[in-house]
Amino acid sequence: MEPNLTDKDAGTAAARPLLETRLERYGAVGLILALAVGSMLISSYHLSLLTTITIFAFSAMGLNLLSGNAGLISIAHAAFMGLGAFTAAWFAIDLGIPILIAIILAGIVSAGVGLLFGIPSLRLSGLYLILATFAAQIILYWFFEQALWLTKSPDGRFVGIPEVMGFEFGDPWHYYLLVLVFTIAGAVVYLNILRSGLGRSLEVIKERPIVSQMMGVNLQRTKLIAFTIGHFYAGVAGALYGWHLQFVATEAFDLMGSIELLVMIIIGGLGSLAGAVLGATFIVVVPELLDMAGRRLVDDMGLMAPIRMFIYGLLVVIFLIYEPHGLARTWRKLVRYFNKKLFKNKNEH
Repeated sequence: MEPNLTDKDAGTAAARPLLETRLERYGAVGLILALAVGSMLISSYHLSLLTTITIFAFSAMGLNLLSGNAGLISIAHAAFMGLGAFTAAWFAIDLGIPILIAIILAGIVSAGVGLLFGIPSLRLSGLYLILATFAAQIILYWFFEQALWLTKSPDGRFVGIPEVMGFEFGDPWHYYLLVLVFTIAGAVVYLNILRSGLGRSLEVIKERPIVSQMMGVNLQRTKLIAFTIGHFYAGVAGALYGWHLQFVATEAFDLMGSIELLVMIIIGGLGSLAGAVLGATFIVVVPELLDMAGRRLVDDMGLMAPIRMFIYGLLVVIFLIYEPHGLARTWRKLVRYFNKKLFKNKNEH
């Protein structure tokens, strides 16, 4: 049998807990409860922001697996989210497939298309891979504008209020709980991938692709798996995002959207669940805070728009300079510090 890092390390990796420290494990449970209960108490505006953050965190897990863990830089993630949003709407509304099944099918379609784009990209890396994913972004965006049987108009399509087994998610809180369930499930799967033999193989091909082949890792197969799983996450996230907005807008999945998603995982921290969550929070909350500040300073938001973009870009640059490993590294330091203080266990990392 071919020596394979996946087979060799699977048992050891599976023995590790999903989260490293007790503080993280207790904190994760507390955070889930706080989100479920607290989301019921906040305004509809803040609930909408929280829903967007949760969906983007789900999407960022897929992009982090692809770019952060496997080192396959992609600037087409928003386009695959759009593919998921449009195909989910088509399955549910045009074909009458139940919404939960339509969301999973949308992820499968995005994964399949991602696999098709991944095959010719197997021998590419660095700038050439970025150009290949750029081509995927352009092709898919063009497809959205032309395939009116799917998108209904070049601008997008209405999807209305989602309904599952006769229950309408007209209440935004109910829909947020559905999004939260999907995101928790996605986080558990992502963490299991990272601690599995596949996760170790991804890290090896990212850091030392030539050495990985000498160790018996099937480079092409591992890359294709990363493309497939990463774009599955994008498709499911896109489906959830479309029903959150109740309108799938084509322009929401343009090149700038893909760049923002890449910035999200860079600021949050490449290759970690915390990076996906923190990056999503940053990318959604900071522009909203800048808008709030702008409304207080000037009456004409048109004048504030370029200033807002400048400040936002400046903040991104500052983060890249002073915290190049992302917010997740600072988060890990804080968690380990407080874990030692609370549990008095210096041997636990």
